[in-house]
Amino acid sequence: MLRKFWIGIILLMFIFGCSSKEGIVLEDETPESLFQKAKIEYDNKNFQRSIQISQMLLDNFPTTDLHIDAQLLMAKSLGGEEKFEDQFDLLLRILKENIIPERVPQIYMQIGEYYEHAAVWNPGNITSDTLDLKEASNYYRKAVFYPNSDDRATKAAALYRAALMNAKMGKLDIAKKAYAEVIDSYPESPYSNLARTKLLDPSNTEELVITPEMMAQKTAEQPPVSEEQPSVAEESAALPQAVSDSLNIELPADESDQPVIIDTTQTILPDSE
Repeated sequence: MLRKFWIGIILLMFIFGCSSKEGIVLEDETPESLFQKAKIEYDNKNFQRSIQISQMLLDNFPTTDLHIDAQLLMAKSLGGEEKFEDQFDLLLRILKENIIPERVPQIYMQIGEYYEHAAVWNPGNITSDTLDLKEASNYYRKAVFYPNSDDRATKAAALYRAALMNAKMGKLDIAKKAYAEVIDSYPESPYSNLARTKLLDPSNTEELVITPEMMAQKTAEQPPVSEEQPSVAEESAALPQAVSDSLNIELPADESDQPVIIDTTQTILPDSE
């Protein structure tokens, strides 16, 4: 009886070990179920486990529509583990290899968050902090003005955060105009509520929380999303092993003669010198 018990334990260990190997589809698992598990691990700050499950998703379901979501979650988890160079390298590689224009603002958004957090990693160094905030604002601006995506939810968030970065840099006039633009151009977004609060005191740079009531509130219908989607990449992306030639990659176009929101916003969020 005891011998059968140990044989059962060994078999379970063997099955569990094999399940994580590349190319082996996990029984009763779907891309959606694996992504949710990886997200739960991330929310619980189990970053390494989140990375492992995300990589498992990519290995076993290389053509899933969640391949960008999984890689972005991996990048966040790398940041959680303070592997910042690997995080940045992965984000830029996702940007370079992405073939779904609709998702580009989300990638720019997360790169902006990377630089925003970098300002916190360098406490006491005013010059570095300011440069990091400027880079964050620039990438948030890229998200807003990327012409080949109708991702209004991400663009509203990016415009709000660009306003907040300018407020942190003491550029209150730009911040106020950008907050007002969030309200005018994205009234359906919960960030319009945050922008209204910020306009009462633009110098206040404390983080505001989006409440469930704000999420439920919808003052305008969002435009329909096109059902035509490009095919996803056939090959899954592996974790970055070291920092590569990230700074030399060619980024997707982020300027347009006809931006998705009114032209004056480009002057509200000017290019950094």
